[in-house]
Amino acid sequence: MANAMNESLSENQREVFGAAGEGGEPRQIGMGAGPAALLAVLFVGYLAYAADRLVFNTLLAPIQKSLGLNGVQVGLLGSAIYVGVLCTVLLAGHLSDRYGRWRIIIAGLALFTAFTWLIGFSTSFEEALLFRLISGMGEGLFWPVAMAAVAARYGARKGLALGVFYTGFDVGGIIGAAVTGAVFYIAAAWQPAFFVAPTIGLVAIAGVLAGRKGLEWSGKDSSMLALGRDALAVLRRRGVVVILAFATFATWATVWQTVFLAYYYRSVLNLPVAYSALAYIPVPAAGIVGKVLLGGLSDRWRRDRLLLLASLGMVASYAVFFGSSDLAVDVAASLSMGFFSSALFPVMQSLATDRSGGRVGTALGLTTTFQSVATILAPLTTGAMFFIGVGTAVALEAMVPAVLTLVSAALLKEPRLEVGQALEGTKGF
Repeated sequence: MANAMNESLSENQREVFGAAGEGGEPRQIGMGAGPAALLAVLFVGYLAYAADRLVFNTLLAPIQKSLGLNGVQVGLLGSAIYVGVLCTVLLAGHLSDRYGRWRIIIAGLALFTAFTWLIGFSTSFEEALLFRLISGMGEGLFWPVAMAAVAARYGARKGLALGVFYTGFDVGGIIGAAVTGAVFYIAAAWQPAFFVAPTIGLVAIAGVLAGRKGLEWSGKDSSMLALGRDALAVLRRRGVVVILAFATFATWATVWQTVFLAYYYRSVLNLPVAYSALAYIPVPAAGIVGKVLLGGLSDRWRRDRLLLLASLGMVASYAVFFGSSDLAVDVAASLSMGFFSSALFPVMQSLATDRSGGRVGTALGLTTTFQSVATILAPLTTGAMFFIGVGTAVALEAMVPAVLTLVSAALLKEPRLEVGQALEGTKGF
């Protein structure tokens, strides 16, 4: 009976209700302790990745000095983790179909934890590059599978749920920046700070092992990433190419914040390393508010319009930030740019699932792949332009793709889901 009811549901209904429950009744997604626990565990996993990135990026200046890196090597090292992500992100969901979501997420967390720990023992550019690359492969396994699980489990409330999931990056950034500043101040060395993120990774692994049944339940629908014809089918859907362009430009426009903002404060505004880390914290703090607020709002209002307004806010914030030489103005502008730029991603991923035709994982795999390409290119091109000045290079890498993000946002169109509209009044998780 349950299977018959599942087969009778439309793609949009399956997204909202998932597999049939006991007695053949459709099981509503987005309620109860089960979904909240699943979201909490995946949140911690994403937090671990963000903490690592901020540890690395905050310490980029002392790492450069310690390992004797030139500008190109700084860019390569900044891109290495994203190259690793690109190597595995499109395969992750396919592997989760075959081996189970929780196994792939565990594999990703284990790779990340082990090789991030090893970065603290790097003595050369080559070692650091290799460890960052493999660490990124772990993140590529985790990222799309975790997002697909959250989107599938929450259905019509996926905008808010993905917003909460994405705040793991901001919380991890705050933890990474704060701990890095404290550890570097106490130890006067960059290596010990790289043991922070792996410790969080161990906590996430334990949580995934404890909650693996919930992860497997979330995979009992059509929302996993697949290769080949599924990807081509998604690409043929109206508006998907524009979403992928938006994902590329938006990521390109924001990646400098995690890779080079603390470096910018250190190299351009001449702040000490510890203060550069602290000056970064307002950005992810504002991002937490933006992701939850606009992510939740996108479940009730048009996502295409929200993305246009947020993109405009990001461009204006960047213009103020780079146009001012006053630290107080820069910090105020960083709050605005953190709010708007961070809010883009859960709304964009929710719009991608709306356009997926039921192939949620495939759509998320495609968006994260294009995002990964942008995260590779942005640090490389920025580092290569350091010869014209760090401030000028970073400003160009932020402003040019930010304007292109705004242009692509103006071309986005959103299909409204009837089932989602019917459940707009649903409250809570």
